[in-house]
Amino acid sequence: MSIIISMDLASKYFKWHFIDKPKEIIQNIKNLFNFGLYFFSLKQILVSFFAPWKGITWETGRGFDLQVYLETFFGNAISIVIGVMVRIVLIAFFLIYELIILTIGITYLLFWLALPIIIVFLLIKSLQYV
Repeated sequence: MSIIISMDLASKYFKWHFIDKPKEIIQNIKNLFNFGLYFFSLKQILVSFFAPWKGITWETGRGFDLQVYLETFFGNAISIVIGVMVRIVLIAFFLIYELIILTIGITYLLFWLALPIIIVFLLIKSLQYV
């Protein structure tokens, strides 16, 4: 009876350790990826990539004045360039965040899967000092 119970317990442990928990770890990594998408507003950044920074634009008045038109054109161009640069920096931060999450997540998953082997190795190694 106790052998059957211990076999059942061992199979439950291996199912939990090698199937259930890795699924949970992968789901957590996916959740962190989705968090990054929303935190950095990647969809909104890509849609408004060439929009002026904070919507700052200049308007020309009535009549024709070449200097006013040139000032307006270059002012709007500078506002767009600033907006693009800020959005590029935000996209770079997003990519760095995603890379860090991927690296930590894969490392954690591999460590979790190797943990029983590590524990057995450390127990055997510790018996040398007894």
